[in-house]
Amino acid sequence: MNRFVTRFHMLNVALGLVLACVALPAQTVLGTQRLTIPRATESVNSPVRQSVGKVSTNGGEPELRVAMSSPVLRATMPKLVDAVQAELPGIEVGFTYYDFQTNSAMSNRLVYTADGPDKYVQMVWMVSKDSTRDITTRIPGFAGNKRGTHYTFLEVGNPDQPALGIEDWSKVETLRAGWPSIVQYKDGLIGTPSHTPVSFYGNSGVGDQPILYKNVTAPADSAVWARAAVDGQGNTHLIYNRTITGQGNQLAYRRSTDGGFTWGSETIFTGASAPEGALPNGAGGDTYAVTARGDKVVILYTDNSVRMLSRTSTDGGATWPSTGARVIFSPNYSDIDSSRNEFGTFEVFSDTVLTPNAHLDVIIDGDGVSHYVVGVVPSYVIRKDTLGTRSGLIYILNTRQNMRTLGMLYTSEGDSLLYRMAPPCGSAWDGNGYPMNLRGFDGSSRWPQLGINAANDIYCVYGSWKNGDTKNIFSDTSGGNQQNEPDTLSQVDALNGHVWATYKPAGVNIWSVPTDVTPVGVNCQYGTLCDEVINGRMYLGYSASVNPGDGVTNVEMPADAAKVMMLAFDVSKLAVVNSVNESQTLDAAISIMPNPAHDVATIRIKTVTAGRVTVSIHSTLGETVMTSQSPDQSGTFDLVVATQNLSAGTYHCIVEQHGARTVVPLVVVR
Repeated sequence: MNRFVTRFHMLNVALGLVLACVALPAQTVLGTQRLTIPRATESVNSPVRQSVGKVSTNGGEPELRVAMSSPVLRATMPKLVDAVQAELPGIEVGFTYYDFQTNSAMSNRLVYTADGPDKYVQMVWMVSKDSTRDITTRIPGFAGNKRGTHYTFLEVGNPDQPALGIEDWSKVETLRAGWPSIVQYKDGLIGTPSHTPVSFYGNSGVGDQPILYKNVTAPADSAVWARAAVDGQGNTHLIYNRTITGQGNQLAYRRSTDGGFTWGSETIFTGASAPEGALPNGAGGDTYAVTARGDKVVILYTDNSVRMLSRTSTDGGATWPSTGARVIFSPNYSDIDSSRNEFGTFEVFSDTVLTPNAHLDVIIDGDGVSHYVVGVVPSYVIRKDTLGTRSGLIYILNTRQNMRTLGMLYTSEGDSLLYRMAPPCGSAWDGNGYPMNLRGFDGSSRWPQLGINAANDIYCVYGSWKNGDTKNIFSDTSGGNQQNEPDTLSQVDALNGHVWATYKPAGVNIWSVPTDVTPVGVNCQYGTLCDEVINGRMYLGYSASVNPGDGVTNVEMPADAAKVMMLAFDVSKLAVVNSVNESQTLDAAISIMPNPAHDVATIRIKTVTAGRVTVSIHSTLGETVMTSQSPDQSGTFDLVVATQNLSAGTYHCIVEQHGARTVVPLVVVR
């Protein structure tokens, strides 16, 4: 009961989420691999518990003027005085002083283009080349009309030596805008939306600067943060956040059947105007994703009752039947306590459960099956009975302890289970160092982006940090809206961001041990992945900066430029996924000392055959507590497991190699 009394300050006022720094109940296992989803087939108009507010924004947006056509610029790129010194993988395509690229879900910003023997990647990014700080917000590159969408292309016929097509990319829009995503039509032309108002731009071929096709919304609509997708018939699908007076944030949709020159009427999928009747509001900007393949279009989003939902159209967006609307993942709270508070109000307290956090993505495979990935945070709800009406608030628990192992979860259309993937730091965070630019809903694994190859293998890049990779800096650690507060600086060992990659072979639900694709000593963030994994390459973009954090969330940091990079990553460098054969027993000498264990246990493994060894610890309920992989192919592996945070009981230590496995009991005592 006492754990619900002490509350800490708001991590982000604009979220409307109250944070509580408390420990999870002993029976709650954080590293869950397979979680039953009791509501996987419920309709979207099922009862909900509480709306929790909107995702934070970066301030108002000015009106846009029509952009004029401009030629592709090929001037020499200026050298950066404060350039990143470490060797960065990939090729630098530009730089930006406005380095904040998303609130939660990262947008698609690369497409692969084949023109006979010629192979290209077309790419957009939000850029400001001006380091000037805004007077009010103190954000570099935010003021005036300098921030906006920038376009480039790269020749990738030799993926190990991509050639930059535009040496000095230029701004697409006339006034301050941005937050682009990218789509490609069958003829190789691309389209990209930005705001505000939401406008749609396109080019006339690879290397041509996009020009304005259409203002999709009016400035007064407060429509922002658009995402786009194109289906097999060339229909363009646009989703965006719409702020409706008196109703808050809503998820809106429009369709174009002529490549973005004209747009149909608006559909609101959330709130009072939802097709099914009144539903919870949307969760705000960048809390949604859209994808299309053939005639199928899928929208994935979170609402502000922290559920993850999908909408599916099978006729190219012409109709969105309620039968195609489903709750994919919803926190399933149970009441565990109640009392009267100091004001005499009756309060009901729930247990703590895993909760989707709006860092999400969706992709459709060659068989037409949708695949979903989402980050998670723990939450609980406190509801009050006032004059016979029950209402409540959802509380997010982004504590250092629970962020050590919570990564992301994966599921697919028709599956009733969630599968653990994308762990922090590639395996688990050791809890040391200070995480930078965390917003209220963020976990320690952020910004997932999915891709797929011709064999239906699913790939994912995501952002996390790396154990031990820190830089000692002064930072404002007071929380709240740091843009509008006096600096309260503390000296911290700030964690550099890293971009991680993992994949899942078709037909199995096992994800590879993540591979770090970015170097130590550089802050790398906002990875975005081309949907098409082809030629054995993941084409991905990311940003790299000198200091941890970003210039929007951490405005006391120097106004350093961030490099924008494109990397053609060789998928053969990813860790091999072992598909376990239940009937084959691993021939290995395995010992656990001490066993029973109190604070720590050492697992020592020596196999008969060479090859990487994977070790996972499972509870008796089948929940995965941790997973680790040997660093080399020797077949010998010593693994130290911290058991002090595990509940007393018996656990299964599963050792796997080459599809064979052995299970050894591990006993934890208190």
